[in-house]
Amino acid sequence: MNAPWSVALDMGGTFIDAVALHGDGHIAALKYPRAGGRLVEPVVEALDQLCAQAGITAGDIDRVVHGSTVITNLLLELNEPPVALVLTRGLRDVPVLARQDRKELYEPVIVPAVPEAKLFPAPLRFEIGGRIDAEGREVEALDLSAVDAIADAVSAAGVRALAVGLLFSHRNPVHERALRTALRARLPDLYVSLSSEVDPQPREFERWLTAALDAYAKPLAADYLRALADALGKRGLPALHLMRSAGGTGHWHDLAEQPIGLAMSGPCAALQGVAAYLGGSDSGAVITLDIGGTSADISLLVNDRPTFTDSLECGGLPIRQRCADITSIATGGGSVVSVLPGGALRLGPRSQGAWPGPAAYGLGGDLPTLSDALCVLDRLPPRLAGGMALDRAAAGIVLHDVAGGLGLSVSQTAEAVVSAAAAGIAEALKTHAFQRGLDPADAVLVAIGGGGAQHAAEVAELAGMRRVLVMPQAGVMAALGMLCSPDEGDVRPAANESLWDSLPPQGEGPRSLFAPMTTVWVPAGWSWRLMPDQTLALEAKA
Repeated sequence: MNAPWSVALDMGGTFIDAVALHGDGHIAALKYPRAGGRLVEPVVEALDQLCAQAGITAGDIDRVVHGSTVITNLLLELNEPPVALVLTRGLRDVPVLARQDRKELYEPVIVPAVPEAKLFPAPLRFEIGGRIDAEGREVEALDLSAVDAIADAVSAAGVRALAVGLLFSHRNPVHERALRTALRARLPDLYVSLSSEVDPQPREFERWLTAALDAYAKPLAADYLRALADALGKRGLPALHLMRSAGGTGHWHDLAEQPIGLAMSGPCAALQGVAAYLGGSDSGAVITLDIGGTSADISLLVNDRPTFTDSLECGGLPIRQRCADITSIATGGGSVVSVLPGGALRLGPRSQGAWPGPAAYGLGGDLPTLSDALCVLDRLPPRLAGGMALDRAAAGIVLHDVAGGLGLSVSQTAEAVVSAAAAGIAEALKTHAFQRGLDPADAVLVAIGGGGAQHAAEVAELAGMRRVLVMPQAGVMAALGMLCSPDEGDVRPAANESLWDSLPPQGEGPRSLFAPMTTVWVPAGWSWRLMPDQTLALEAKA
């Protein structure tokens, strides 16, 4: 007899979302606060707490799926050691020259598109002789005599990872594979990424950069995933699987070998969860809004299915990998508020993240954030999911300096911050929809993530939308979506009937509605009601 529970663990910027799904559709879920810079420990602690609360033992679990922002954040922050590149002779500067398109037309100084000093500085870019032509034929043998010098230089620099990018390797990878074999014979612990395996498509810059970013992520990904898999194995749990950016799940060892496939996997998982809930509902055009601690992610569902793209942008770097078609902006609960020299209000892109977090968390944060503004306005409950008590006085203190810079009261400043957040998200939403041929007014907005429902109605109003849906378990939708990935069958989770028990069946705003893992704000001119499937529907009055 199969074990009855599947478990998903999603590590975001502020919380670990843990969800257990029983074979009969019952759901157990919790949010567990992250602390400090630890990666493995909070995930395991969240799992232990979930199992203890739900009475689940290791023998009851037949599947464990994990997703996180670790790789995405690594590519955004670029704070890991650089990698080495081995490229076809004469082409060592291709990954730096990039494509000569200038997005900021009126900036006096052009910032290089690729930060080579952080990724692959010139002393770590090597050339090698040998040539495959455009038809995939070898026209010059690979010069393996250069491998010893390259290996010596890589070893002396203390480099842990290397990417290989050779001309036309997508047509014939024989030279790249031979070079990997030779390098590993000298440096058996070196992580190597081949462009012919990471992105076997034409156009050298995109292929080589994607391979370089894959190599850049490998050491951290391998260490982190191996430690997590070991910790779960010691508890007698099944082999760890990971959520892919392209949908579906895979064994952790396979994805540690190509970690670039994990970027944006969390938002993709959330879309899978929404699709599972909406399956067969004929809901028409759907726009999803997923807000967490560091970002707001916007995407479309067509016929209740996520839309995908063959490329993504992370920190301004183009990455050619299939993934959910998502627009992500740096607006989340931890986004830092500041006043520009001209007196304008600015929200983000810097985020306080999980540690120390907003001042309202009481963990030492001393910068004003969006969450602090919400706390001052009483739009957050006294305690967040996971039992985190909020300090409204501390939130007001950090907003005081911002208020002075704007010439407003603290409460007026908090209103301005929340309005700025809604305006920025609404503009991103409209742009995303219009560029894909959809008028937002013709769609319904589905709010997910810990903060999606907090801002959704205001965003919808600014975008010309009239209906918002907040599903049961919206706050842990990414974790739930990992258990609804298409390669595991079409799983439609049951709604948790107790989630909205504290709410009356219908009412009108303005009002804060608090659920265990999300908060909902109903502005003036909007009403709410509970639908038969326990989805909370918000509607704008005519």
